[in-house]
Amino acid sequence: MMQTEKCQRQRKQGPNQLLRTGLKQGLRLLELSLLLLLCLGLNGCSTRELEDRGFPLAIGIDKQEEHMVLSFDFPDLSKASEGKNPSGQPVSFSVEAGAYYEAQKAYENNTNKVLDYNHLKAIVIGAEFLEDEEALRELFAWLEQEEVMARNTCLFAAKGQAAEILTLTEETSGSVGKYLEQMVETQEDFKENKVMTIGELMNQWHNQNELLLIPVLTNNGEVPSITEYASIDAFSYKGNLSVEEAMKAFLCQDLLRRFLYRLDSGEVLQIEGMRTKMEIAAQGEQILVMVDLSGKAQLKKKGVEEEVPRGQLQKRLNRQLSDSLNRAAEQLREEPGIDLTNSFIRLGGYNRELYRRYRQSYEQYLQALTVDVRADLKLINE
Repeated sequence: MMQTEKCQRQRKQGPNQLLRTGLKQGLRLLELSLLLLLCLGLNGCSTRELEDRGFPLAIGIDKQEEHMVLSFDFPDLSKASEGKNPSGQPVSFSVEAGAYYEAQKAYENNTNKVLDYNHLKAIVIGAEFLEDEEALRELFAWLEQEEVMARNTCLFAAKGQAAEILTLTEETSGSVGKYLEQMVETQEDFKENKVMTIGELMNQWHNQNELLLIPVLTNNGEVPSITEYASIDAFSYKGNLSVEEAMKAFLCQDLLRRFLYRLDSGEVLQIEGMRTKMEIAAQGEQILVMVDLSGKAQLKKKGVEEEVPRGQLQKRLNRQLSDSLNRAAEQLREEPGIDLTNSFIRLGGYNRELYRRYRQSYEQYLQALTVDVRADLKLINE
């Protein structure tokens, strides 16, 4: 009786309905099969594979005589199986070798682990290594050939040894790499989370037409802090700039969202909504780079004088800021020999005639350069 009723229902559904029913059942079976395979796969490669791999969160690169020293900062993933936070269990390891292949192989031979760079947050380059142009070229030739690291990996320099920075785990929640990533993510003064990457320095290695400013880390109470910026121009290390000098460069390049400036009379103003307009023109044998800076300024701290009328304070701000930026541009052009405005990389789009003349002569371009910055900021009420 039950079988007869079932057959009658199937005849009433028709062939199309039966086909749809069969497809639904088939899809359910396929989903269950895929889920089962996924579960089996996850069970088969969980703890054992993690323990066989080293996942550095930061790498330090130093020079020691004729050798290179790599230092690693990565979590102890064996703690994950005990229910502990792996980032809170730092492990450090250093290897010394004459080449990157040797250093990587030394790590694998001494730990029975394979290096996996998928979680790498930052590379820190030691001061002595950064000054060695040949060593830098070898590093980027290896990175480009092996393609083991993402080009958007953050790049920092160290005031001294990079290995020292990677040991500052006590006050950084157990991982310097994670701490540096959070430092970059919480930067609010830059328009687009501006931070140097290995990809940008790799482009500099090929093109040599851009000023790069790399944050320099110093041990500040067992915490890595940015205290200077290393300048790389034409793929050559030109020395370190103060944070104030670097901020002036970022300001002229339209990279800042906000900027604090202190007048000679003591007033402190916060500048926001900045926009820059650049022109590059020949002026006899000289090259004139004109930068017009606009934006809004707000008084944050009064000076030592009595109340200054707003119009007078605005004129004072524009005059002093313009003079300050022009002095910095001239001083940095003379020593260490860099262009504060980073204008050479834009030359092709701004002045084709000058580009054809100087595209192969960056040093001559720099010698002929004159910068004229004009600030036109509007002072607004608090």
